[in-house]
Amino acid sequence: MSKKRPPSQRQLRAGETIRHALGETFIARKLDEPGLDTATITVTEVEITPDLKLATAWVRPLMDKDAEGLEERLNAVRRRIRGLITPRLRGMKYMPALRFRLDPAADQAARIDELLRDPKVARDLNKNPQDNPNDED
Repeated sequence: MSKKRPPSQRQLRAGETIRHALGETFIARKLDEPGLDTATITVTEVEITPDLKLATAWVRPLMDKDAEGLEERLNAVRRRIRGLITPRLRGMKYMPALRFRLDPAADQAARIDELLRDPKVARDLNKNPQDNPNDED
């Protein structure tokens, strides 16, 4: 079993720089792509490999209706996006290749919230251990 090392400070700094540049590019709507320039896209995180050659951008649309095919559309124009953000990346020797993935965190949070709102779970969460004298600690 291989252990995954935590990202270095260099990786974290490069990832944040790329995340900010991507966010600025999406806000400015410079992609000239009909489906992408109308969508509001949030870049939640950018993970970068230790050799700084590949950056995975985790993205999320603001509206659920824009999620359909977003990953594929962004990956189709990733070279153009790379060209747009490269001038904004000061202090980096070269721009890593980009890869886009949909961030599943919001879906997972919604599922957990739905489970917690279930009446059966809420009943168990609100139960006081002192209410049942048969239970022993």
